Amino acid sequence: MDGKEVGQSRIKISKSADSGNFVFSNIVIGSFSQSWEAVVLPTFAPVSANLSFGQGSAARAVFELHYQGSRVTGFVTTRKEPSTKREVNDTISDDTVDQRVDWAAVMALKEHVEGQEFQFHVYDPNLGNSLVGVRIGKSEKTAVPAGSFETVHVSYRIDKPGGAETYEVFVTKQIPRFLVKEKFPNGSLVELVEMSNSTAGMPN
Repeated sequence: MDGKEVGQSRIKISKSADSGNFVFSNIVIGSFSQSWEAVVLPTFAPVSANLSFGQGSAARAVFELHYQGSRVTGFVTTRKEPSTKREVNDTISDDTVDQRVDWAAVMALKEHVEGQEFQFHVYDPNLGNSLVGVRIGKSEKTAVPAGSFETVHVSYRIDKPGGAETYEVFVTKQIPRFLVKEKFPNGSLVELVEMSNSTAGMPN
């Protein structure tokens, strides 16, 4: 933020040998210390998600969600102290993606065509269902600490109840794709520092 590093994030993507589902997990240290996990079908239909703020003994569960068909259940904790749990039992749209992995859903198209647009919904227990509008932009070379990559610039707008938020992601043109850079509405920036994983069986 403002040109200064405020934290580090390590995203891991794995495939469950039993179910064939994909498990996305992230551990963030620094100013935005948190950890989350989202399990999705190969189609990105959500299965479950959880989020905690803080690390170690100071970690606080924020929510836990379980998706089935057109419903999502679980709990979310209030931000006020002392925090209390609120039950989640909501209806979701057929094209819902859990908001933890909206960036992954945006870059998972088999082909990115400049000017192409599409929509889907995301769910957050505090905000409910929100419409996402995606637009595929130009191809360009993007330089980050991990190196220089041929990328596609993709922007997506989330129409949240409190107002619209626009995100920008730069993803590699070649498959298997990965996230190179992301710009957030609050002005913060995420850049790829290093990548080490097996691409066997990974989603396209």
